[in-house]
Amino acid sequence: MNKPQAAVIGAGLVSFMADVSLAQRSSVKLALLQAEQQTRFAYELGLITDWYGYYKNKLKFYGWDALPASEVHWPDNDRSEIVDKALLAISAVAGSHYVSGMQLAMQGLGLNTTARLQFEQRTREQGVFQLLPCAPARNGCVDMVVYHEALEQSQLSTGFLFRERTQQLVKAELVRFNVRLFEQQFRAKVEKSLEAVALREIIELQI
Repeated sequence: MNKPQAAVIGAGLVSFMADVSLAQRSSVKLALLQAEQQTRFAYELGLITDWYGYYKNKLKFYGWDALPASEVHWPDNDRSEIVDKALLAISAVAGSHYVSGMQLAMQGLGLNTTARLQFEQRTREQGVFQLLPCAPARNGCVDMVVYHEALEQSQLSTGFLFRERTQQLVKAELVRFNVRLFEQQFRAKVEKSLEAVALREIIELQI
């Protein structure tokens, strides 16, 4: 049986429950990296201002469909560690079983200096912070919570994840990935497109 797994992909921390197959994990990571790369390119060129909206559209193109969505907001004077609030949002949207995998991923991130520094660098560059816990779904699909928070540069000094700070508007949405569709229509092209960047942008974590 597979073990839980986690990885840093750009400004996103991804976790997989044990029942997500190795092939599904590979497709998920490729699709997420491709969507982020395309979004980052458009953002850096000044072509977009809505990072989350553009990223979601790219995910949809590669086979992700939104399930009933939720948007979570905490008042500006509610201060807590970002991770605690993020996990609360994930649990509210999809259930506590998504939280356990992400907690393991956060522990793995804390133990991997290279991954943590890259994660923080990408977050500073893009001004976004994302947690992406994945679970198996029906018919060979994968369900994922997209937890997204836009951050101000003043909040993004080294170690920001584990410090108390004021949260802004955050989004937590449950989406479903049609893995077969991605593998049939996009995987070969995406692999070729990401050949030069995948090794440095996808960092596996020990959990």
